[in-house]
Amino acid sequence: MEKIRDIERDEILRKEIRAAGLKAILAWYPEDIVMTGGTWPCNGITLCLYPVDGQPVFYAGAGEPPDVLPPGFLHRRFTPQPGAWGELRNQLAGDLVLLGVRAGEIGITGDVGQHALPSFPGETTPLTQAAAAIILEGMSPRDATPLFDRLSQKKTRREIEAIRRANAAARAGLEAFHASLKPGRTEVDVAAAVESAIQEHSGSGGCALARGWAHVQGGANVSMAGTFSRSSATKLADGDLVLVELATCVDGYWSDLTRTAPVGRRIGERPRALLTAVREAQAAAIAAVRPGATHEQIDAVARKYLAGKGLGSGFTHNCGHHVGFRYHDRGPTLQAGSLAPLEAGMVITVEPGAYGVDLGGGARFEDNVLVTADGAEVLSPRDVAWKP
Repeated sequence: MEKIRDIERDEILRKEIRAAGLKAILAWYPEDIVMTGGTWPCNGITLCLYPVDGQPVFYAGAGEPPDVLPPGFLHRRFTPQPGAWGELRNQLAGDLVLLGVRAGEIGITGDVGQHALPSFPGETTPLTQAAAAIILEGMSPRDATPLFDRLSQKKTRREIEAIRRANAAARAGLEAFHASLKPGRTEVDVAAAVESAIQEHSGSGGCALARGWAHVQGGANVSMAGTFSRSSATKLADGDLVLVELATCVDGYWSDLTRTAPVGRRIGERPRALLTAVREAQAAAIAAVRPGATHEQIDAVARKYLAGKGLGSGFTHNCGHHVGFRYHDRGPTLQAGSLAPLEAGMVITVEPGAYGVDLGGGARFEDNVLVTADGAEVLSPRDVAWKP
């Protein structure tokens, strides 16, 4: 897909940087490179210097492919030197002088504990807080973590379309999930089919590279799917409930989906009631999404519905989170005490669930929901799911 500079994101960045009393920000975590540059780093050895005024600068390690370089930016190449970073430091210092950015006027993000993967996910990026201390020595960077948090929560029109593409690729994975639910197949068999279907989506539908990470739990394991996600060699049997937790990344933009379905046509009364109640709880929560509603209120709708069905004790996690630049974006989660209001342009997951052997197993349905000016729009393929 041809890369185009996101003018809307550019305007937001410059406005927010100025409002924070800064002259520039420096991004290096993969999710922040996607947000500021609209490009997905390969090895993750990239930085983006975004000024209030002037042309932004993109720094790419020698091992980054040429197509990672975003349009409309000044491009710098450097040879990574973990522990030294001298070449990169000199480039950055020179660009700050050219842009008129003095010591103390540049903002960086802190380590928030989890980060998106680059497109080559065998190792994490070496650009850490320790590396930043070397690169930025003498430049007196300011902690701009709250600014980065705020910038990531509302998506531009272009970013929303990119998240749609991630969900379009995820559709192929969900279809493979439902088609693979056969007695004798293992959780790993199903997960492999899901991930393969997603990666095969690469090169179509405006998608350059699609990756999927599927975690499948069935039979007795599904009752633990509210605690952890893991595929095993456990074989599926007719009538088992099976849950897939699915992360999908397309060109650096993420979707996060969950589906639960039975193996075969035989399903017990209690598992059927569980699936039906969780699916209906999700529908009620999605219907409550609108600007001004708090994160807490969406959680409460789903929680009240499941409690009314006698399943409240099984809803052991929050009802969702922000999504798009990461599998789990920065920002408040949908849970009790989370009083921040939703705003148009936010993209959240809505994912109630209930788990327990005494409840009939375990079930969760999760979709990605865009907060619109007057309500909500589901971006993910909600039609690809078990139906009562």
